[in-house]
Amino acid sequence: MFQVTAPQSSEDWQDYYQLRWQVLRAPWEQPRGSEQDDLEQESEHRFIKNNEGDVLAVARLHFNTQQQAQVRYMAVSEQHRGQRLGGRLLHELEKLAWNQNADELVLYARERALAFYEGHGYKVVEKAHLAFGDIQHWKMVKQNPSEPGWFRHPDWTQVLQDTWRESIPISDAMGIKVESYTDWQFSTRADLKANLNLHNSMFAGSVYSMATLTGWGATYLALKELNLEGNIVLADANIKYLKPLTTAPRATVCISECTGKLIELETHGKAKYIVPVTVYDEDVVVAQFEGIFVVKR
Repeated sequence: MFQVTAPQSSEDWQDYYQLRWQVLRAPWEQPRGSEQDDLEQESEHRFIKNNEGDVLAVARLHFNTQQQAQVRYMAVSEQHRGQRLGGRLLHELEKLAWNQNADELVLYARERALAFYEGHGYKVVEKAHLAFGDIQHWKMVKQNPSEPGWFRHPDWTQVLQDTWRESIPISDAMGIKVESYTDWQFSTRADLKANLNLHNSMFAGSVYSMATLTGWGATYLALKELNLEGNIVLADANIKYLKPLTTAPRATVCISECTGKLIELETHGKAKYIVPVTVYDEDVVVAQFEGIFVVKR
């Protein structure tokens, strides 16, 4: 998995600005240097490199006021689009903004990027400037979410959280909450104190329930991404308990590892979705779960 980092060496900075110019300025015959402005020294810069040291994606964050931060110069190399690199960069910049107590984030998106930003909770406010004579930009804003990890479609994660609380009372008793939803991962957390056995570790049944709800939630969100609705049930599952869980229960789903054709719900009225869930005690893997979820209209 590629890591999001800040440029450090002079070579890093050269490659960082090279990609920014190459994607955002060169196609419109803008000169080198046009990819920078007066706020470079005051901004937070992030990029993603591959194992060979090639820069694949870049982005920048700066503050307009103490309450408002702005994302600018987000660019992903053409050959690496579709790998969720833009989402990873945006996620890191948002964490920087929220950790510095920003109330909102603003950005100016090209028309082709509107759907991407809308998927991450940004709303169009108004039509903005026209760049280079033919590229319409739109002003978009995102308010600081109630939960910092609710990065992608925070409205969906709120509905999911409410559904658990209202329809599955045990989830509330166990203290299970949505921790984060990003382009690449869905995760939950639980209250250890509400799930302790006589050995001061988490009940095996609680670990299983947490994994099941996490898989159910990942299936729900996958359906939302496809604009589908259906009744989700757990058809089969297996779990391997590796270690006792004694500190901080957390469960995650790597979205790219889920398999199944949910789109068959439209044609067959039924679909199967296989969801691997990893349960952690802080950062230590303590259980591996795989659930087979069936969705019916």
